[in-house]
Amino acid sequence: MSLDPWAALAVRRQRRQWRHWPWGWMAFGLSLAAWASVFMLAFLVLASVGMPGDGDHAMRATRIPLLITLSFGALVSVGCLVASMLSLRLPQRPAAGIASLALLALLVVCLLLPRLV
Repeated sequence: MSLDPWAALAVRRQRRQWRHWPWGWMAFGLSLAAWASVFMLAFLVLASVGMPGDGDHAMRATRIPLLITLSFGALVSVGCLVASMLSLRLPQRPAAGIASLALLALLVVCLLLPRLV
């Protein structure tokens, strides 16, 4: 490491470059991806319903895409929470972070509403 203060400042600036990313817009995009994964899950569940008396062939055929979509939705939701918290903590686009949290909360309410009623 050099003793030059300008070089040390440049190294420090390179390490903290992620702080200037648009976290609010990333969180908003991830919340929209969470909604898209829920719609894809609904489509796959409806596609896996076969004819009565046909057995579970349709459910077996869509098991792997269902698990992939479910894991993608969980990963995107966690990413949305992290990105929205970063957008609220750092001074970049806090309104988009709040909107993404609202969309994610609305998604959770819509998924849990049949359970609550």
